[in-house]
Amino acid sequence: MRARWLLLLVLLSGCASSAAKAPAAVTIEVPIQVISNLVLVAASVNGGRSAILIVDTGASSTILTPRLLERLAVVVPADAPRRRLMVVGGEHLDVPFIKIATIAIGDAVLKDQEVGVHNINPEAPLPEGLLGGDILHQFRVTLDRAAKRMRLEPLSR
Repeated sequence: MRARWLLLLVLLSGCASSAAKAPAAVTIEVPIQVISNLVLVAASVNGGRSAILIVDTGASSTILTPRLLERLAVVVPADAPRRRLMVVGGEHLDVPFIKIATIAIGDAVLKDQEVGVHNINPEAPLPEGLLGGDILHQFRVTLDRAAKRMRLEPLSR
């Protein structure tokens, strides 16, 4: 009996010391589609089925369409904080921002992210948003258009 307790103590002490170590950064690769100059990636918002987003390294914020949020039963409150964003062509938009529980790009899962809500292209069902710098800047991003892969290497914070 004493041998079992010693073995358990050794095992638990090993768990405690390994838990104290910082986990190694894991590179995540996800498939992309390239159409003309657009890079598209599948992302899951709040655990829902995949949404197609434009990878936009020049956008400061991630934007999701009202149609996507409606499909996920996410309500945008009337008093949601608004931010002024500049879009291509210099136009400014007042966009409501909400917090989503999770957004997953492959195995990269980010929690409690603020996203803007705006129709990217009201006439088209896809894409369902833009994956912007607020999320992408948490990684070293490599786009391999030939292999149709995006590599995400978490940056240490």
